[in-house]
Amino acid sequence: MVRLTTGIVTLVLLADSIAGFAVQPPDAHFSEPQVRPSQVFRIESVAPPPIRSAPQLIRFPVATVRAIPIPEVTIVADTPPAPEATVPPPFIAGDGPWMRGTRVAQTGRVDVYVGLRTFTPEQVAAIAPRLEELLRGNEERFGFQLNRRVSLAFYRPALAPSKDTRGIAYTEEGRAAVFYRPHEDIERALVVASHELAHHLQAQRYGDDVQKRADIILLEGLATWITGPPWLAKYGVENWKERARQISDSGVPLRLLHARRYGDNIAYELWASFVDFLIERDGMEKLHALYVSGRGREPGSADYRGVYGASLNELAAEWRAWVETD
Repeated sequence: MVRLTTGIVTLVLLADSIAGFAVQPPDAHFSEPQVRPSQVFRIESVAPPPIRSAPQLIRFPVATVRAIPIPEVTIVADTPPAPEATVPPPFIAGDGPWMRGTRVAQTGRVDVYVGLRTFTPEQVAAIAPRLEELLRGNEERFGFQLNRRVSLAFYRPALAPSKDTRGIAYTEEGRAAVFYRPHEDIERALVVASHELAHHLQAQRYGDDVQKRADIILLEGLATWITGPPWLAKYGVENWKERARQISDSGVPLRLLHARRYGDNIAYELWASFVDFLIERDGMEKLHALYVSGRGREPGSADYRGVYGASLNELAAEWRAWVETD
């Protein structure tokens, strides 16, 4: 009986314990317990701060964008440079006038002949290309190019028109001749040949009529000036002023009208110096005008005063002073 009573009491106590652990509702239905705070905080309204004006807008400089042209760069392929164009040497077709002797060579514009008892045909044929070179040098100095073929022959001195003649030009006929012995200096003969070719340049530029009446100071002085460096090289000088000074230092007076008293070469060289002075003084065009004004072979026949505004004597005095200046 006692055991039954004890069991019943135990069951009753167990039931009360289980009732204390009743199942709680899920989170969705959970509420915090009502708790009364010990002190209540009261929130009072506070006036907002006064509104200030908006700060002034600060403007920063703005860079201007400009289009900058970029140069085009061409990339050139690495190719070898083209060869320079070469100007062919001047050439005039056909034959020059016939001359006595044997024709041993034809250059671009000159037929070259040789007679007996002078230089050998082989010697003359060997120097023929140099005649063409000398002609081109003459043309460059004179500013005019030969336009008709000419013939040039080497003969013995016995065939010359006078004892002292070394060269002669027959410009109307297109012929020239040089007179030398077999043992003489062929280089000197080349210079004489160049001088005769210069006369052909004069005749072809100014015309045969002008050439016939040209003042001899200008006829021979200009031809010698055209020949230029090959002639001057004989004396070791570089210009005609120096050569005239050499002549003066040797005791020969610097006189134009009577220069031939001292030999043709001296006269030609003094006249070439005078021509050089005139070109330096007033240029080539005035010299051309003076040349065509010639009224005969006599020295001084050209119209010096009409072209230069001064007489031949006045110009000669200027020339002598020019020779003495460095």
